[in-house]
Amino acid sequence: GGSAASGLSVAPLAILGGFLTHLTLGTLYCWGNFQSYLPPSMKYFAGLSGSGTPDSLYVIPLGMVFMCIGMPMSSFFQARLGLPLSMLFGSLLMAGGVYLSSFATTLASFMVTYAVMFGFGVGLAYTAPIVAGWKHFPARRGLVSGCILGGFGSGGFLFNMVGSALANPDKLALDPETKLFPSAVYDNFPGMLRRLALIYASMQVVGALLLKTAGLPAVQASSGKAAGASKYSSLKEAVFSKQFVLLWSCIMLSATAGLNTVSVYKMFGNQFPALKSDAYLAMVGGLGSVANGVGRTGWGILQDKLGFRTLFTFLTAMQAVAMMLYKYTVGNRTLFTGTTMVLFLCLGGNFAMAPGACGKLFGADMGPKVFAVLFSAFATAAIGGSAINKQLMGSLGFDAIFKVLAALSVLAGVTVGALGDA
Repeated sequence: GGSAASGLSVAPLAILGGFLTHLTLGTLYCWGNFQSYLPPSMKYFAGLSGSGTPDSLYVIPLGMVFMCIGMPMSSFFQARLGLPLSMLFGSLLMAGGVYLSSFATTLASFMVTYAVMFGFGVGLAYTAPIVAGWKHFPARRGLVSGCILGGFGSGGFLFNMVGSALANPDKLALDPETKLFPSAVYDNFPGMLRRLALIYASMQVVGALLLKTAGLPAVQASSGKAAGASKYSSLKEAVFSKQFVLLWSCIMLSATAGLNTVSVYKMFGNQFPALKSDAYLAMVGGLGSVANGVGRTGWGILQDKLGFRTLFTFLTAMQAVAMMLYKYTVGNRTLFTGTTMVLFLCLGGNFAMAPGACGKLFGADMGPKVFAVLFSAFATAAIGGSAINKQLMGSLGFDAIFKVLAALSVLAGVTVGALGDA
């Protein structure tokens, strides 16, 4: 509302509110670190009798599946509740899931709240601030989604440190024989979740208030309308188009490498004497999240300048090289940290560039709705990565896994060549 000048000054609050909320939603990535604090009786569906790769690795993929279910429903909530309230509703559902998880005693019950409720809430809240930001800054879509989703990536860094300080304040080490922490760490796990949930909820309320304060700009001039138009008359037509199938395939193939690294970097690093330290590996995850988060804004700015296809080709090449070199870095902390950061950076690029590509290919109004469906590519990548781990870990080990992921990245880079002007 108000004059042009006041409209100009509150618009950035939409991005700030979205950023704050996404800081909390992005704590989905903290699981790579937090799962080491999960009591041993909850690492497997079979309880203490489980063995092999922990079933708790499925928290992130399952959370992403429910994000994919929540996200297409978000446009329904946005139309009825408005953008700030629908964002608040989804994000508080996620924080509530974290709080309730603290009372779980089995992995199955924990997953209902920490993966299902959490993921569904994130899906409902995810696009609202991006939709608002695009309305305020129609010419800078990449920048807007990059800044807001930078919160999603950075949340992992911030809350990795907060969570580790709450669960393991004395920085106790894993027992080299049993691979377990002293019981004090596991006893802190429920309290860590409750405190985190309350911090998340406070930030979410502030984020929604900022988004509400920013409001929405008055109806765009005719040029803005043209930019919002889509050549597809319905969501169904857009989702069944060749453009969408190609874009979905590119994202699914490329995101598998980064999502896998987020899940297993700590487990991989723990095998090597040079890297083995809880504090060091938690710090690597934190730095990776910074690269993922801060990098998203950079990817968004570059996307506005270079377009999706060129930048995505570069991203997949960089990712493939890093994946191939990963196993050679384990003797040197600096190399291992740097390569892990590059992989997290590339993952952030996949997430940051996808909404803008949808906006460009499908128009500003249809774009967010198409993105809500496209997001299933990320969930497919997360589940695919977990499946590759389960299949190859025992027989061929990490070396084979990393080669498969490098090959998928190359395939993504080749596929994007067939995509039209994005």
